[in-house]
Amino acid sequence: MKVQIGFEQVFSLFLFVFSVTYLIYQLLSYYPSYTGEMRRESIFSEAYQISEILVNDYGDPPNWYSLPLDQIKRIGLLNESIGKSNVLSLIKISKANEICNSNNLNYQKFKQLLDLKNDISFIVYLNNNVVASCTRPFGERVVKVNRIVAFDNGSYGELVIWLY
Repeated sequence: MKVQIGFEQVFSLFLFVFSVTYLIYQLLSYYPSYTGEMRRESIFSEAYQISEILVNDYGDPPNWYSLPLDQIKRIGLLNESIGKSNVLSLIKISKANEICNSNNLNYQKFKQLLDLKNDISFIVYLNNNVVASCTRPFGERVVKVNRIVAFDNGSYGELVIWLY
C-alpha cells in the first residue's frame, strides 16, 4: 500500500513545527528578564521586611543595646519605654551603628541578628544630618527602602536601607 502525502499536509506540518519552535524561542527569550525581575522583587520584599523589623520591633531582649554582643538575639530600633510604633531610640541606633562598623566580624554578626542572606547598608538621618551610617560597597542587585521615622527626642528623620 502506497501512502501519498499532499502539498497541503507537508505545508501544515512545516507550519506547525515552525510555530512551536517560534513559541519556545519566545518563551526562552523572556525567561532571563523574568527571573531577574523576580529576584529583584524578592530582595525588595526582604528589604521592606527588614525595615519593618528595625522600625517596629524592640529587639530581643528589648534592652539589647546594653548587653554584650553574644547575648543579643535580634536587633530592633523601636524605643521600648515610649510604647508607640515608629519611634526610634537614638541609643539603639548608635549601638547598631557601632556593631555594624566596628569590624567585618561584627558586620557578619549584624547580618545574622537580622537574619539576612544579602548584604545591607543603612543610613539614619536626623534633621538632614547623618546619625548612623553602615555602608558596604554596592553589589549588583540594589534595592532601596526609605522610611520616615520619629525619634525619642521628638524630632523626625529618615531610615534608608539598601539591600544587595
